[in-house]
Amino acid sequence: MKFGRIKRQHGRVGGLDSLLNQIIRQCPHVSRIVPGRIKVRRGHTPSNFKIQYPTDAGLKCLYTATGTVQEVFLICSNTTEARKWLVDNELAIDTQEES
Repeated sequence: MKFGRIKRQHGRVGGLDSLLNQIIRQCPHVSRIVPGRIKVRRGHTPSNFKIQYPTDAGLKCLYTATGTVQEVFLICSNTTEARKWLVDNELAIDTQEES
C-alpha cells in the first residue's frame, strides 16, 4: 500500500497530527511516519512524545495523552541524528537518557 509521508490508514490520538506534521516537515532525518496501535489507559497525564528504542528502520516512539497511548514509528535515514534532532528541538523525551 502506498501512502504519503505520514500514513493515514490508522486513527491518531488527538493532538498527535500537529506534532507529526512538524516532525515530517522540519526533521531532515525522518522520511516517513507510521502511527501504530492505540491503547487505553488510566490517568490524566500531560501529553508527551517519548523515544523508546531504535528499530531496523528508525525509531519506535510513544505518544501519551490523557487516557491513551499510541505507538509511532519514525522511518529514519540516520537514527542517531533523528533522535538528537527530536530532543534538541524539544519535541521528544529520550527515555534512554532518563535511565
